[in-house]
Amino acid sequence: MGNKEEFLKNIKSNKITLIVGILFLLSSLVSGIMVYYNKDKEMKTVESLADVKKENVYASIDVQVMTDYFATNDYAGIEHKTYFVWDNEYLYIVDLNDKTREALNSIYDYSYAEEKQERPNAVTIKGMTKTIPSDLKKIAIDAYNTLYDEKILNTSNFSDYLGVVYLDTFESPMTDLTTELIVCLPTLIIGAIVIFVYFRKNTNTKKCIEKLERKWEEVLQEIDASDSFYFKKAKVYITRNYIVSYVGGLEVYLHSDIVWIYPHEYRYNGSLSQKSIMIVTKNGKAHKLATVSASKKNLNTFDEMYDTLMNRMPNVLSGYTKENKEKAKELYQK
Repeated sequence: MGNKEEFLKNIKSNKITLIVGILFLLSSLVSGIMVYYNKDKEMKTVESLADVKKENVYASIDVQVMTDYFATNDYAGIEHKTYFVWDNEYLYIVDLNDKTREALNSIYDYSYAEEKQERPNAVTIKGMTKTIPSDLKKIAIDAYNTLYDEKILNTSNFSDYLGVVYLDTFESPMTDLTTELIVCLPTLIIGAIVIFVYFRKNTNTKKCIEKLERKWEEVLQEIDASDSFYFKKAKVYITRNYIVSYVGGLEVYLHSDIVWIYPHEYRYNGSLSQKSIMIVTKNGKAHKLATVSASKKNLNTFDEMYDTLMNRMPNVLSGYTKENKEKAKELYQK
């Protein structure tokens, strides 16, 4: 037997669901804003490379002199070219991206000018520090000694001349921003889905009640009648003349509009995981009435619900067969 008050309570919009969805959404947005804020803060806090001895620090060099590139490497399909640059005191190793290299054109021209020229203003370059790998050290030693035409630099005194880190202008604190924001994505998606389900359920319920018009009171009376059946787990009422479901918003089907009912199984790796009851109406549309997980108790409820439908509608086609599929077509409204 159904209960009208319980039914009306169940189809009423659950504000707690909306609040939970909004909280998930706000949590994701706040996390994203904090990630961006911290990255932006790092971008504004730049250290001089001369003072840095560890990697993953956003640093800068005021370049006054530079060489042509002495090494190349491929990082994820992007060619990196490696240079020596000087500020007014020290020598550094840097990887220059195209934009930064172009900004250094005046410095490069001055560095390789055959005649004495007025020194251009220093150009500040920025990037993330990285530990100098052993293979780059070997190349840098050869390039440096060739540059000065004297064997000055070796593995023993390398850090005295060039330090322990180099500057990679291909990277900045913002480089991995997308990766860090992706961490916030699951919470954002969950919040959006919860809010969407809330409004969809609310909209479907309102549309269904409006469509029923005067029959709505009749539906409520039948739900409250002693001969109605209520399957709480499946969120389905079966009354004298109607099937009422409120799984994803209110749906009401008149018995006389249904031409075919059949079970549908979901299997995972060969094992039964869920079962659904599908109903097909006169307009040829199939509707998923209820889905239950494949526990013994739920499957018993499923069988009871299916049998109840068959008892209430003995003339509808039952079961998914090729014969029923063809017969159903003859019953569809043209």
